[in-house]
Amino acid sequence: MLEYRVRSLSLLNLVNDIRAGRLIPDAYFQRNLVWREVHKRGFIETILKGYPFPQIFISKGKVNVENMSTISCIVDGQQRCNAITKYINGEFDVGGKTYATLSELEKSDFLKYEIAVIELELENDDPKVQEIFQRINRTSTSLTSIEKLASEYSTSDFMLVAKLLADQISLVRSGDDDFREDPNIPEEFFTWASRQKVKSFQKLLNDKGVFTSQEIARKTNLMHTLNVMAAVLGGLSNRNEKATELLTDFAFGFPQRDVVVQTLEQAADFVLKMGHRGKSYWLNKANVFSLLVAVASLQKEGQGIEPSRVRDALDAYEQRLPADYKLAAAEAVNGTRARQLRNQYLTQIMLESMG
Repeated sequence: MLEYRVRSLSLLNLVNDIRAGRLIPDAYFQRNLVWREVHKRGFIETILKGYPFPQIFISKGKVNVENMSTISCIVDGQQRCNAITKYINGEFDVGGKTYATLSELEKSDFLKYEIAVIELELENDDPKVQEIFQRINRTSTSLTSIEKLASEYSTSDFMLVAKLLADQISLVRSGDDDFREDPNIPEEFFTWASRQKVKSFQKLLNDKGVFTSQEIARKTNLMHTLNVMAAVLGGLSNRNEKATELLTDFAFGFPQRDVVVQTLEQAADFVLKMGHRGKSYWLNKANVFSLLVAVASLQKEGQGIEPSRVRDALDAYEQRLPADYKLAAAEAVNGTRARQLRNQYLTQIMLESMG
């Protein structure tokens, strides 16, 4: 039986624990921050009115007998804790008032607000912590499928390589008490990952408008990366089927990781050199997926395609898009048939651009 206790914690002590590093809000099993300001304002207004909100779950962590301290992790409640600290830091207002402009009485009442906490008698690297996080969110629509996969397969080698490519993992380590990445990830991965150069792939997916900042926060770019990797390794498949399968197949070893990273980095560099910008048709999600897969395949075959020629060919093609390509890049874009059709067209265009 899992031991836990229910207690209350003042908002003041919660914030001080986070600031002092005694309570980690963004542990490895957490999602990225996705609340918009409207959500933050609504939540802070709840506190200012003295209304209750659902309890926060915390894993108690391991006692450090040397310095007689513990480091705990927030299991459920990250978005709420972030909203509290951001409000105190003056990063947004509620009803026209920032924390700094509250009266002394309002500040006192805000800081004395009692938060219901369920404290789990678990160390932060206990697998049960991650399972509890997943169970709490299992019936909720608040987590997307990729957020659930990223938590469930957090140590899968295939997932780790995808996180590196999508810039969804921190390679900066600050000791054994840093639980912002899964402590069960082998140190060998961080050593290997720190030597990789993946700037072009990250720039293409994260800086060129392919995904919005909100989509990146919800790891949509990570699911896209998993699908591109799966297509390069095993061919085109329906939606996320092949990618999910490979998360299991390469959970404890991914021998092709060097080849995959190099292949996708080179393909992304090629797409960037084509020079499309902003709202270009060729920078929507479906077309970027197909361009990366097609370019990677042709480069592997040693075909001498040139970015400028491919760009000219694609721009000309865009003026006379066939109805079936237009449909395959706009509806049911993740289906096998749509992916195959786009790949056939784009491969043919690139080969013809060679003159």
